This record gives sequence, structure tokens and C-alpha cells, in this order.
Amino acid sequence: MSCDSLYIVRILNILIFAVFSFVLLFAPVAFATDASPSAMEVPLEKINPDDGFAYLTKRLEEKVKLFLFSLSANSKENFYKELANRRLAELKYVIENDKKGNFEVATIRYSSTVGEWTEFILDEKLDESKGPAVEVLTKHLPVVEKLMTKYDGTTAEWRFVKQDFDYLNIYISKLQN
Repeated sequence: MSCDSLYIVRILNILIFAVFSFVLLFAPVAFATDASPSAMEVPLEKINPDDGFAYLTKRLEEKVKLFLFSLSANSKENFYKELANRRLAELKYVIENDKKGNFEVATIRYSSTVGEWTEFILDEKLDESKGPAVEVLTKHLPVVEKLMTKYDGTTAEWRFVKQDFDYLNIYISKLQN
């Protein structure tokens, strides 16, 4: 291939990636209509951990938005809240759809995101965000607890979800102090 055709291919790849990223970034989240207790008003994510390249792109967009476009501490804190809710939805999806290949990573990703959010609030001394964060995390508790019931208490899967539950309680406690 000549240099001109390689240049054109690169430009097309960049344009396709940009359009795809734009669509994913601003695509609305579909809300659960399931009335069962397990739904608990957890939004469904259009793109989940088993979606391959689309999920990698989603994660890359989240990182870019967090570090480049969240300029103020409040906008970054709001985005962390959004990420915590997304990670809960992904965890719920992985467990309810028995996606064992993504299970461990989803549980770790959830607790890590909630921990990063908590630490950000504390490090930035965003005292006005503590109460709302506690409210959000308190709403996560029954969902995670319900997800634990999908597994026998002697399994590794149960222990991973139990760790998420325990971490939630720790983070809530840190925010309340």
C-alpha cells in the first residue's frame, strides 16, 4: 500500500472510532422494567463485560471522560457516582446471566470503583457529597445482598459478592465519620 492509502485508512479508522465513541458516550441507559425484587431499580447497561471490544471502548471512554472532561471536583464526583451505578448494573448482569468468565473481574471492579469514589470524596473534602453518596451506597446494599443469595454460602462466588457487601459497609462508615 502506498503512504496515501495508509493515511486514508488511518483517518477512516479514527473517524469510525470517534463516531462509535460519541454514540456510546451519549447513548441513554435503558432502565429495568422487571418488577422483581432483584431488579431494585438498577439500570440495565447496554454494553456489558461480555461484549468484547464494545466494552473495552466503553471503559476507555469512561477513563477519558473522568480524567480529561471532568474538570471540577464536583463533576468528577458526579461521574464517579455514575460509574458506581454502572458497575452495580454490570455486576447484576454478570451474576443474573451466569457470566462466570467475567464474574471475578466484575466484583473487583465494582468494589474498586466504589472505593475510588469514596476516597475521592474524602481526599477532596467534598463534605456536601458525603450524604448523597451514603444514600446511593445504602441503596446498593440490598441489591448486592440479593445477588449474594444466588450462591451457596460455601462457594468462592458467594465470598466475592460478600466482599463487595462488606466493602460497601466500610465505605458507608468512612463517609459517615
